[in-house]
Amino acid sequence: MRRPTPNSGRRFARGWENRMRFVLFLALGLCLVAPATAQITLDVLQRTPFGDAARAGDANYIRQALANGTSPNLTDLEGRPAIILAATGGHIAVVSLLVEGKARLDVRDKLGNTALIVAAERGYDPIVEELIKGKANLDIDNRSGTTALIVAARAGHAGVVKLLIKAGADINREDYTGRSALGWAQDNGKRNVVDLLRRAGATR
Repeated sequence: MRRPTPNSGRRFARGWENRMRFVLFLALGLCLVAPATAQITLDVLQRTPFGDAARAGDANYIRQALANGTSPNLTDLEGRPAIILAATGGHIAVVSLLVEGKARLDVRDKLGNTALIVAAERGYDPIVEELIKGKANLDIDNRSGTTALIVAARAGHAGVVKLLIKAGADINREDYTGRSALGWAQDNGKRNVVDLLRRAGATR
């Protein structure tokens, strides 16, 4: 049996120190890289081909997918349906296909927004008109209590406000701050919208 020598002990200690340095270096590298890697992985997992097509406005893909029996109500992992993704991007052709395909128009995202609220906030008149024709709920509100009319008035989108008034949206509905479409338009200096709402009979 060989007996350990002082040199062998020192070699063992140096080897152990080197291994510990390597482990610490590796751990530090993972700490720096892992958050970015995790975010990339999460972004990839949250996306689907159907959702990507809706987001990009790829009407040909959506048309073919619907013809092949794909549900128009598919969502990504955050619960965002294709109709909201398309409305967010202003893609009227895709929105029209989804409406024709009997997509549920009043599905909400995690903030409580529907496709109509999203389109109204961005001033997308053609999409708002298409959703109105599809019988979207005009007065559904999000988690802030705001409706499509309120967000449109707040942003000064007169065209959208006209469409919603004509369709019968509640012009006196208030959000959780106690402000109506008229109140927001007044606060934000949207005179043309104020005039529209007053002519329509808004009282507060």
